[in-house]
Amino acid sequence: MPRKVDSKTLDEQVIAGGRNALVLFYGDWCSDCKAFKPLWNRWTKGKRGSIFELEVGRGSKEWREWDLKEIPTVALFIEGAEDDRADGTIQKKHLDVLWTKLKSEE
Repeated sequence: MPRKVDSKTLDEQVIAGGRNALVLFYGDWCSDCKAFKPLWNRWTKGKRGSIFELEVGRGSKEWREWDLKEIPTVALFIEGAEDDRADGTIQKKHLDVLWTKLKSEE
């Protein structure tokens, strides 16, 4: 199950910590995120590993800090560096590709 974090915690645990992780950047105010959330919740159910969720405010610093073009965005971090991402209209097949990459690095 995903763990909700703030930007500082994500930076400390994933970037500075050099971890492998999958991160959903989303906003409760975002209609595309609301539409994506049920798929995300079903897809993450029962998955074990470093899966995080970071809520992004409208116009917040996180947009620049994490180089977000749109949300929802699911980013893959390998050894603390972003390796890949899916954004916009994210489908299960996109999540599966990111998960396979994450698991191949463990």
